Formats: sequence, structure tokens, C-alpha cells
Amino acid sequence: MTSDSPQIKNGLKMQEEQIKTYFKVKAKEFDEIYDDSGTYFKSIINRVFRKGMKERFIRTLKEFGSENKTVLDIGCGGGRVSVLLAKNNLDVTAIDYSSEMIDLAHEYNKTHGNNKLKLKFKQEDFLIDTPEEKFFDFTLALGIFDYLKEPLPFLKKMKNVTKEKMVVAFPAKFTPQMPLRKIWLMKRKCAVYFYTKKQIEKLYRAEGIEKFKITKIPAAYFVVAYF
Repeated sequence: MTSDSPQIKNGLKMQEEQIKTYFKVKAKEFDEIYDDSGTYFKSIINRVFRKGMKERFIRTLKEFGSENKTVLDIGCGGGRVSVLLAKNNLDVTAIDYSSEMIDLAHEYNKTHGNNKLKLKFKQEDFLIDTPEEKFFDFTLALGIFDYLKEPLPFLKKMKNVTKEKMVVAFPAKFTPQMPLRKIWLMKRKCAVYFYTKKQIEKLYRAEGIEKFKITKIPAAYFVVAYF
């Protein structure tokens, strides 16, 4: 069965609606992962995952550098990474299909960014709304493939809109954090998917991407593809 089949498309649509519902309701709770806020139990959960997030940020900034390049930040959430990239002299288009997340991103930019940054936040569904004719030097998807039952169509479109470098983070299987996160999201009726290094390699080669680097970081794989 191909990724273009009606069954796959219907499955993707249903999955997408479930994820949208989750982030619409839980946007603020999700954004609290970056801060030591929320209830005591939530703050403990947040600290467990924050180390891996910080590592992703550092590696992304290093990969993208500070040249005047265009970046598409897919699933930008509360805008934390987007603002950092824009402060690094990058021209950033940050998208998320949750209007609640985009509202949080605008608020974060007001307090941590400035009007001179080359940064645009847009409510946009990457698979549906982003035109493939528009190319970006760099593309970024952190915390997206965690929720994709069918990751190949998303990876394919990312490749199609990327000129130079594509950065993706995949949650790793068989880590101490995996069971905790799975239970946490199951209680919120949100599916989450984990990957092995071999599964990631298979995905990239299925899409004809041969030049890529996989680095293991806390609870995840950080993958950079070069074009």
C-alpha cells in the first residue's frame, strides 16, 4: 500500500485531527515543558524531558550557523527555537497548525525577541498548506515525528522544500524516558511513536536520502540530512 492510497490518506487525516485536538487543549501544558512551571508532578516530568530538548536546540543552532539563510521551522510550538534561530541572523518562517501554539509563540517573541528579527509566525498545516514550490535553505522538525503514524509523506515533503540541510529529531525506543512519556500521553489520548536507528535509516533511504548523519542524544536521535 503506497502513501498516496485512500486508506493511508484517511488514516493520516484521522490521526492529524486527533493530534490537533490534543495540542489545542494542551498547548500551554506542552509549552510548560520548557519552564519549571505547572504542578509539582508536571515539573518533575518536564525536567525529565528538558535535557534532551536543550541538546536539540544546541545542535540545531550549531548546524544552521549564523549566515543569512532561510529556515522553515515546522511545528514551532511556543516559538522557543524560532526566536533563537532568528536571533542568530536567520530568516525564519515558523509554522504550527495549532492556533493556541502560535498565540504562545507571539507572546514569547514579545518578551524574548524584538521587532528587528526576521521572524514570521503562521498558523499553517505543513502537509496541506505549505506549497512545494517554496524552497528554504534549511528545514527543521523537532517534536513532530513523535506523533506521525505514517512518517514517510512528511519526510518526503520536507525533502522537497529543502535546498541545503534538513534537521529532524526522532524519539528513541528503549530509553528510560520512553515508558514514562508513553503513559503520560496515553492518559491524554495522544499516540506517540518511537524509533530505532535502523528504522530511521530505512525511512531516509526509502525517500532517496543518502547523505545524512544520525546522532544519539538523550531520549532521541538527532538527524541531519544534506542536499
